[in-house]
Amino acid sequence: MPLRPDMEPAEFLDILRRRKWMILFTVLLVLFGATLYCVLATDLYQSTVKIRIIPPAVPEGMVRSTVNIGTKDRLAIIQQEILSGDRLTAVIDEMNLFKEHSKGMFGGSSVDIMRKRITMGLDRQNTFTLSVDHENPQVAKEVASRLGSYLIEQNTKTREAAIQGTTQFLESQLEDTRKKLEAQEDKLKQYKIQYGGELPEQMQANLGRLARLQDQIKSNTELITRMEDRKVFIESQIHNMGGQNFPSPDSGDAAPAGRKSVAAPHDPAQPLLGELAIRRKKLEELYAKYTPLHPAVVSARTQVEQLEARIALLRQSGSSGTPSGTEFLGAEGESNEARRLRAQVVAIDFEIAAKKKEIAATNRTIDLIQSKVERLPQREQELISLTRDYGNIKISYEDLLKKKLQSSISENLEEKQQGEQFVVLEPAALPAKPIKPDRLKILALALMASLVAGAGGAVALEVLDPKLRAAKDFKGFFDLPILACLPVIENAEYKRRIAVRRAAVIGGLVSIAGAWLVLLVVHGTKVRSILLSIGQILGGGN
Repeated sequence: MPLRPDMEPAEFLDILRRRKWMILFTVLLVLFGATLYCVLATDLYQSTVKIRIIPPAVPEGMVRSTVNIGTKDRLAIIQQEILSGDRLTAVIDEMNLFKEHSKGMFGGSSVDIMRKRITMGLDRQNTFTLSVDHENPQVAKEVASRLGSYLIEQNTKTREAAIQGTTQFLESQLEDTRKKLEAQEDKLKQYKIQYGGELPEQMQANLGRLARLQDQIKSNTELITRMEDRKVFIESQIHNMGGQNFPSPDSGDAAPAGRKSVAAPHDPAQPLLGELAIRRKKLEELYAKYTPLHPAVVSARTQVEQLEARIALLRQSGSSGTPSGTEFLGAEGESNEARRLRAQVVAIDFEIAAKKKEIAATNRTIDLIQSKVERLPQREQELISLTRDYGNIKISYEDLLKKKLQSSISENLEEKQQGEQFVVLEPAALPAKPIKPDRLKILALALMASLVAGAGGAVALEVLDPKLRAAKDFKGFFDLPILACLPVIENAEYKRRIAVRRAAVIGGLVSIAGAWLVLLVVHGTKVRSILLSIGQILGGGN
């Protein structure tokens, strides 16, 4: 009958009573199907290995690990490797698993079946669990142990590969940077050698040298003035002595008539030889201390060369003025004195000429140093560029060297097993009870589903049935007065329908009972073990 909006619970119970046989058959059929599944389903035993993740023995702040993959990411990679087809195929072939798969007892490939039976996970206590399900408990234990060992081994290899890869990369980068640093050092060295004296750090030395050279020019100028004054004084003495008619040592005039020449060997450069020996000795000492380009060495060498030039000039003048070993005599005392004074004049002339040459050389040196000073800004910019590149490469080299040392320490840490380790906390045990299927849960769900299906089917059939069974139903759908209610007429047709329904019920019950009987006969042992296990669970036993 159609359902009314104002139906009471008792009326729903009446519906269930009317449809009791349909509900009963639904429950029996569903329970039989669930029982048949529980009997025919293969028992799967689960063996679990627990692996503890132990942090590094040395604190992270003291030795930083070069493994750039975190524990979770590394475990994810290892899980993918464990569940890979090649790895599972090797385990299946090695342990000769899933023989029945070739006979068509399983759906899908053996690798897919194996993959579905492996579960892995990481809990909050840094414990990694790996479980394997199999029909044979011994096989489940062996496979779990094998995969657990592989996981630990693969973690060690992954960490070592990461550390070695980092070390090798740092070594190659360090070698390349070292070559660049040496090339830059050589370039900087060659630049300093090429532009020595023009570098910014030599500016103060150049300015100091300019000051010394200018002082030297001033001193030489004053010395020339004094020597010229002395020359004038000596020439006045010669004039007063009446020796103005005497030829000077460097003149080419012949001796006056009436004078007699007498051999008198004399070296006009004799007074300068001692000074030359002293300056040569000093130059040798400076060579022992400084380089040939040092200002002190250059000055001392210039003085020696000038002194040697003066001696050469004196000797040349003495040999060309008069015949070797001769002198002009007049009155004996006067000619000797005049000759001595004239020799002094010649020496002063040579000294003045040498000082003027020295001043000219000093001026050239000053011009050279000034040109170097003028080029200092250009050299400074070039040197800044070279130094900047050198500094950047050096910083990069030092940073890589520090990282290389850190990587070597980390690698040594891993070799001594002081880094992060995976240790078996609980080895795989032989399972005593199957974990799948959960028969009590299956039967309970089947019972609940059958009751819901039976009750729902009963209500659905009642809704689809257009018959009105009571006066209250008629009043609920029609606004007409009820004149009379006729009872059920139990005629032959009614009795026939009752007999057919009774026969169908009895036949259905007999069929279900027969099916249960066949199931008990064929799988009696399995059914009894299932019932015993359910009883133990319900009774709280192990």
